[in-house]
Amino acid sequence: MNYTEYTEIFLEYIEMGGPVVGVLLPVMEAFFPMLPLIALVIINVAVFGFLFGYLYSWIGTCLGSFFLFLVLRRVGGKKLETKIQKSKYRGKLEKIRKKKLNVLFFLYCFPFSPSFLLSGTAALTNMKTEEFLSILLPSKLIMLLSLAFIGESVSSFFENPMKSVFFIIIIILINMLSKFLFEIYEKHKNN
Repeated sequence: MNYTEYTEIFLEYIEMGGPVVGVLLPVMEAFFPMLPLIALVIINVAVFGFLFGYLYSWIGTCLGSFFLFLVLRRVGGKKLETKIQKSKYRGKLEKIRKKKLNVLFFLYCFPFSPSFLLSGTAALTNMKTEEFLSILLPSKLIMLLSLAFIGESVSSFFENPMKSVFFIIIIILINMLSKFLFEIYEKHKNN
């Protein structure tokens, strides 16, 4: 058997599991950060199509990050505290500790930000659940939209550069709008 045949068998097993497997794959990524989220989103989009693959990935990654947030808030974590201090994102994570919600939102929007550390930092700062969810849900929506677009057809991402440039501009505009809305929210919250 070659690589293509193994891939087809793997995708068939995921398809047989249905939406439950499509949601559980990204949930696992929240707890095991070594799993590549982009690969899981590409798999979901390949198996379930763009819309449902995107939806299952979004639900799964939001559930996983939220469960992780709840577990770490309940348990705390000296090891996580040490990991945060050694992280290259230390400066950004300190801003999250100071309740800079737009920083957390912005970091969650990037596909390669360490979601595990971001959820852990939010949990260790005793961030309110409502605040965490208000940041998590829209930021993951934006981040996964870009991954699902890439996953829809990896080759077309490079074959049709204008479509790719247009989509990247849309993502940047959504990020800017979201950042602006969070700044308004923070000002309103502080007054």
